[in-house]
Amino acid sequence: MFKKSVIFLASVAILCGCKGKNESDGDSYYKDGKFRNAVNSYTAAMQKGKTSDGFYDSFVIAYASAAKQTAQKNASDDIIRSYVEQIHKNLPKTKKTATLDSVVLALSEIGVGQVNGGFEYEYVLQGFRNLDSALSIAKRGGIGAGNAEAARKKAEATIVKQALENADGATNEITAEYTLLEAEVVAPNNPDLKKALNAIRVKNRSTWLIFAEDIIGQRASRMVDKYGYVLALPILAISPTGTTGEIAVWNSTGNNVTFAPSKLKLVSKTGDSTFAKYAGGGWCSVDQVVNGLYKATNVPFKGSEGELRSEKTCNAKFSFSYQKDFVPDYVEYKDSDNNIGRKYFGQK
Repeated sequence: MFKKSVIFLASVAILCGCKGKNESDGDSYYKDGKFRNAVNSYTAAMQKGKTSDGFYDSFVIAYASAAKQTAQKNASDDIIRSYVEQIHKNLPKTKKTATLDSVVLALSEIGVGQVNGGFEYEYVLQGFRNLDSALSIAKRGGIGAGNAEAARKKAEATIVKQALENADGATNEITAEYTLLEAEVVAPNNPDLKKALNAIRVKNRSTWLIFAEDIIGQRASRMVDKYGYVLALPILAISPTGTTGEIAVWNSTGNNVTFAPSKLKLVSKTGDSTFAKYAGGGWCSVDQVVNGLYKATNVPFKGSEGELRSEKTCNAKFSFSYQKDFVPDYVEYKDSDNNIGRKYFGQK
């Protein structure tokens, strides 16, 4: 009779999801503000497979609190990224709206701290990822996103202000544009930033800057990449129905390739596109031996194409035609191996 009662009570404990020692220890650590210890105890409870019905709410809130506590001391601590990963991994298993509120608040505070901390650029990007996650969680969960939106706007204002000041004090226009581009990654729609970028791009039309569709192993970006084509526009004339000029292409793909101006694509502000016509005057730079010494020589195109050697350049004249509502934004060159380069015009 006694044995049957023990078995019955054990079954009831399993069915009701009562807390075991590790989970109870986690609760105690959490109440004492020892959030890392709470995370460790909850992790042990999960690994043993004995948890209560509300376990994941406590587990996620502990991670959020540990991440926030760490960020208050040092927002560049790399352990924050691990904590945030665990929050996202376990959040779908939670049941309480209050858990979402806690996570949104924590991610917002962490994000602002990472943006405002004066850290390296990678931590600024982390900060905005956390801010955007807070907004997304709030909207998906149907809870108020006002605080998360305010935190995001505050961080954006900070980074844009810094970028504008740094660009204004830059030693040259190239550095200025790169500085503004870093801010554009996280604040693409900021009107002040758009205005500054537009002005500097007009100045940099004839200057080589390095752009690419994607950085190897990372998501698409308009930031710097050392692989691809680097474009400059020594001559550019824009009219309501066409654009003409001369393009200079620097080959940074690592291979000798054929350059065909007809593959140049002009993209509008609304995403429409049109391809170029070769307008003559094409040449490519090569090193030739003259009197026993290497000398840079310009070799004319054969027909409408040129041999673009690695770390060398080609120049060619081009023309684009389009309708009056087409507003040019950038010119792009992509070869058959998807090596790419891009040059933004800016609008006068």
